[in-house]
Amino acid sequence: MEYNKQFFEKVFSTKRMERYFNLYPGDEARAVLHYRCNLELAEAFYTSLSVFEVTLRNALCRELETMTGRPDWYAVFPSTPGLTRLNYYITQASKQIAGRHESITPSKIVAELTLGFWVSLLNSEYERLLWKDPRRAFPFMPKKERKRKNVSAPLNTCRAGL
Repeated sequence: MEYNKQFFEKVFSTKRMERYFNLYPGDEARAVLHYRCNLELAEAFYTSLSVFEVTLRNALCRELETMTGRPDWYAVFPSTPGLTRLNYYITQASKQIAGRHESITPSKIVAELTLGFWVSLLNSEYERLLWKDPRRAFPFMPKKERKRKNVSAPLNTCRAGL
């Protein structure tokens, strides 16, 4: 089977492949190679990224449970000025779970939330409301460096690269 531009656009979509073919106009083989390398790179990082995401999620969740005194810590978002916008993500997670005909539980909500959600909790707009407790999710970071921006900036950089 010949792997050419038409094949890749049919299988992966024209929109997805556009950036690769635009990088190498007239050199389909190089564009396809670039895409294949990107797939292999993503595969190489997948396990580490998954472990990182679960670790970050569980650490932040633990601190948010401690902060609110409840396993459904996100239930305070709708009534907390400054956090109401986060309720959108909780609602989306609930819809995903309900769409699978599963019971909506705190652990399922937490598991359904994206890396983007967890990283966004560390953004500057939530510093005053949230940072005091979640900072303890990073116990191995030296205390004098354990500032929200020192955690948030590299996480957002990493997330933007995904």
